[in-house]
Amino acid sequence: MEVPLYIVVGRSTDCDLVLREPSVSGRHARMSWRGDTILVEDLGSANGTYVDGERVRRASVRPGAEVSFGNAEMHWSDPALKTFLRRGACGDTLVGLKIPGRRFICGSCGARGIMPQGFSKGQLKCGSCGVELSVGKRAGGQWLTAAISAALLASAVVAGVWLWREGASADSLRRAAERLGIGQTDDGLEPATSPQERSIRARIAPAVTEAIDPTSPETRNTAVRIAAADEGPFRIEQVARLWSHVRGEWRYVNDPRGDEFFAPASQTIANEYAGDCDDFAIVLSAMIEAIGGESRIVMIDGEQGGHAYAEVCVQEEAEAVARRLSVHYRNNWDRYLGRERLENIHFRSSPSCPVWLNLDWNARVPGGPYGREYWAVAIYPDGHTETLAPSGGTPGAAQPTPRVRASALPSE
Repeated sequence: MEVPLYIVVGRSTDCDLVLREPSVSGRHARMSWRGDTILVEDLGSANGTYVDGERVRRASVRPGAEVSFGNAEMHWSDPALKTFLRRGACGDTLVGLKIPGRRFICGSCGARGIMPQGFSKGQLKCGSCGVELSVGKRAGGQWLTAAISAALLASAVVAGVWLWREGASADSLRRAAERLGIGQTDDGLEPATSPQERSIRARIAPAVTEAIDPTSPETRNTAVRIAAADEGPFRIEQVARLWSHVRGEWRYVNDPRGDEFFAPASQTIANEYAGDCDDFAIVLSAMIEAIGGESRIVMIDGEQGGHAYAEVCVQEEAEAVARRLSVHYRNNWDRYLGRERLENIHFRSSPSCPVWLNLDWNARVPGGPYGREYWAVAIYPDGHTETLAPSGGTPGAAQPTPRVRASALPSE
């Protein structure tokens, strides 16, 4: 098989790497080997090519770098890249120690092998192509810790990703690990459990959590003023007042062209509630946190493309939540939305929270229906992430009253 010197990335079916995402142009970018680096060249795309979050026309990268085409992140583990990566891989591949089965992967030919019994560090020859591999070393002549190198290689063997020793720094190794969802554990986060969660944790979650600012005076004062109409400890009626206020005043405005922008909640409030779906979710999450509630933001991909919405944890049974919301909306007229009638609520459930109530803006009351989702990932205000069960299946149902139904998605 002829090994390609370059590949073309785009949405067209004749591209070498096909990305079926609306923001990707037909022939979006080209990638070619230049020595031991890959040159990424944008081919005049509409939505841009990004390296480490910066829009570029041309940039040199190493495998494992953060590269996106429009809104589509490139996954180095994509099978379509395997042959292309093999062409430029060199022999000083990072190899881990104490991996179950003592496996390694050769960066020159892509062959897998097993280290000899008793071998711990030094030079190892690939039995397939004969290239000498450096086992356990990193730049500076120090030996990489067995735990981190083992985790990196274990993921690399599964995903087909090559990690070079030459020129690698502690920071680059950490970032590569984060993109593989196996970041070093000094941040206390559990390993990501899906490719979407790995991507969101590395690229989106930090910006989203920074935008959730419940202690900002603008956010806190606004939330308290609205929720005080139902004074007392945190409860679902306060959430209803926050949701109705924000939903009633909201005006939709796109993010800047070619960029995903997460405005701080306080800024969106100061702008009189203008923004897109993730801004709506961030404002609600911050307000709920500001009055003592627990919230999360759910990033999804569905039939209409990418979307975001907030969920709030209510420590009550679904039937009780549905009844209380029904009474609240029967008794309260809203100057924006009128007098709403609650027919059902939709929510997720988890071992720690019986009702994660849907706060999407697609209904006229909290607890509106979920759309069909291909995947869903939650971002919590403390920065941790979680892969959720996507909606679209057959929900469980409970009948709190003849007029109100509570529909739960499958547990995560």
